[in-house]
Amino acid sequence: MLNNPNVVDEMPANMLDLSAPERWRRALKALTRVMTNPEETDQVLLFVGYANAGSIARRQAALAGDVEWEQLYVDHPAIDSRTIDIPTLAALPEGTLGRAYADFLIANHLTPDVFDGPPPGVPDPRTAYAIQRLRQTHDLWHVVTGHNTDFAGEIRLQAFTYAQLGAPASGILAAVGSIRGTRYHATLATEVLAAYRAGKRAKRLATYRWEDNWTTPISVVRAQLGITPASYARLEAMAA
Repeated sequence: MLNNPNVVDEMPANMLDLSAPERWRRALKALTRVMTNPEETDQVLLFVGYANAGSIARRQAALAGDVEWEQLYVDHPAIDSRTIDIPTLAALPEGTLGRAYADFLIANHLTPDVFDGPPPGVPDPRTAYAIQRLRQTHDLWHVVTGHNTDFAGEIRLQAFTYAQLGAPASGILAAVGSIRGTRYHATLATEVLAAYRAGKRAKRLATYRWEDNWTTPISVVRAQLGITPASYARLEAMAA
């Protein structure tokens, strides 16, 4: 859950009401906090919101005409505690997507409601749903890619995400995280590059119907998405 749910009060009703310099000033302030303490999820929300605001129109245009995205928006599926039951997913056979997702949440003490409610500062309903969908499926991206939730794993997943979405916040987090992380993880920059390339090769995760595939073997899901799960003993060769 958010460290400080009231942090959304700092955001304007529409991010684009702020000038670009002001959005980036606020984004960099939040980024400084995030890099100091990655557990401050409220500052992650602020950084991502401010950094990505200026690219919303471009990224929405990239989804325009995508049949899978249009159907997602019509159906408005959600992944939260009101629509899924973690114990039920945990009882599925080992190797299924639902079981892997439940095991991941339980092992990492996570909840599907970490970002409950619509994203602040985004009045357009289509954009708001796209953002909320990405937030609600973030942990599923962890599961299918094999990137862990430690600092290095999150930075690798940001690189993969940037390749998929072109969202500035993901690119910045991947770049800054690589620089900071090499002090204790010597091969991180190489791994980040490999994760970016994997994201470019993969099919679009943002429009995948996860909730229709809980009982599908995760190996099949990965094959459908064109993903080879991360194995960091091989990443250096992948990036070469």
